[in-house]
Amino acid sequence: MLSDFGPIDPYVAEMKGVILSANPDQKIVDVSHGIERHNIAMGSFVLETALPYFPHGSIHVAVVDPGVGTERLPLVVLCERGILVGPDNGLLGRAAERLGLNSAYQIDSNRFEGEKVSSTFHGRDVFARTAAKLANGLNPKSVGGEVKQLVKLNVPNAIISHGRANCTVLYVDSFGNVILNLAEEDIARLGLHERDHVTIGTKLGQFSGLVGRTYSDISHVQVGIILGSQGYLEVAMREGSAAAQLGLKPLDQIEMRLS
Repeated sequence: MLSDFGPIDPYVAEMKGVILSANPDQKIVDVSHGIERHNIAMGSFVLETALPYFPHGSIHVAVVDPGVGTERLPLVVLCERGILVGPDNGLLGRAAERLGLNSAYQIDSNRFEGEKVSSTFHGRDVFARTAAKLANGLNPKSVGGEVKQLVKLNVPNAIISHGRANCTVLYVDSFGNVILNLAEEDIARLGLHERDHVTIGTKLGQFSGLVGRTYSDISHVQVGIILGSQGYLEVAMREGSAAAQLGLKPLDQIEMRLS
């Protein structure tokens, strides 16, 4: 389960209660409930990077849903390596691709006939209920009509040319590391090598950095570029917050070039 509900309110417990009421033997794992409120991009990144490590056939319920109760669709997404349940607002797409997207189905509201469905809490009344039914053997293709295309998260593709990249911040972790939409294969396209010097341009100005292999290769007073454990390039500082230093948050644009 993943959500932006936080650890204080009863919402996560209510969702778990619905699932466990349908089958007390279900095993529920919390991916994160610390997603920033309404931050679909943050939720999308955490799903994309965490879910491939779960067993094949896992059911993943994800709720970052500022459009709850509107015309955005509630979905079950069938993948080669698992099933996603959640809103069609850009949250599920990247994770679905990583898990091997096969097909997606709109959850038919008639499936809950006779059950109370809150217009403000589909996490409990639609998504958790559907996940419980799927875990108890419901065919994902029977939840409703097929949806041909998922809503995509609005992340521009990185533009790479001649030792320069214009890219987007996918995520900022709790250490202040800034994760970019530049993957491992982009290192060669950029012509980056260990110990190269780079210039990073943000809305706060130009910053000098060094390409390293680990966090220990970066000084305490300078930002650096490393390949992080999630398979993306990161802007990092040793025992410091690169995000605070550069004034960056998810979906911000930056320019990086070899110095």
